[in-house]
Amino acid sequence: MTLKTDLQPDQQTALWDDHVAVYESVFEPLTTAFGRRALDLLAPRTGSRIIDVGAGSGGVALLAQSRGIDVLAIDASERMVERIRERADAVGGRPGRIRAEVMDGAALTLPDDSFDAGISVFGVVLLPDAKSGVREMTRVVRPGAPVAVVTWTEMERYELAARLLDAIAAVRGPQPPPMTLPAQLRFREPAVFQSLLASAGLNVKSITRLEEQWTLPSAAWIAQNVAFAPGMSAMVRGLGHERDAVMQYFVSALERDQGPGEVTLSAVAHTGIGVKPDAQ
Repeated sequence: MTLKTDLQPDQQTALWDDHVAVYESVFEPLTTAFGRRALDLLAPRTGSRIIDVGAGSGGVALLAQSRGIDVLAIDASERMVERIRERADAVGGRPGRIRAEVMDGAALTLPDDSFDAGISVFGVVLLPDAKSGVREMTRVVRPGAPVAVVTWTEMERYELAARLLDAIAAVRGPQPPPMTLPAQLRFREPAVFQSLLASAGLNVKSITRLEEQWTLPSAAWIAQNVAFAPGMSAMVRGLGHERDAVMQYFVSALERDQGPGEVTLSAVAHTGIGVKPDAQ
């Protein structure tokens, strides 16, 4: 597969194929915590059919399934979709059902008005053309159906990144701001996020700020598993020969604050809820 070099690492589908297990182990607990809150706001009924766009390794889809909801989980990464299918088969006795398919979130090969709701937790906002992705979600839900999209905000409150940046600055000295904004942060401002949803044809009902806690085995465990996504992997490679020094500082600072055992980090996101207009 040819990679589009103008895309950031987290936007390059093929790179995610190499991060399935570590993503599920390290990062999915946090994204699923936000997904649980988004599902609560979305409030799909038992027996309803929803689409999960950018489903990753399937945490949110499995959560929805456990609530008696039928889910079509789509992701552009073939190995992520394989993992969703494995996990769905392992819990096949649940009341809801999961079907997982490899699909481009910006060009869904699905008929109009097919689902009772849509959800995307940090997925559609990563697409190079996020507007097309939300527009496609809007197209495939029925008129009057809700769509929930979760995006990062207040990155200074994303404690893992903040602590890593502190460690890098301690080893390398003060760093200039990045030349390019991470794709995940394009919609961090509520007004910009609301515009994304509205421009895709949704009637925006709410933008809700959510804060979650992320519990991990230890600071040392985080340092060993920090390359859980393509962007994080690229960051670690970019440290070069200073990687060990940066990670040592990161671990020491976190252990100083929380001890050598289990640690808890915080993060903040926005969940937008929009409704597809009724057919005229």
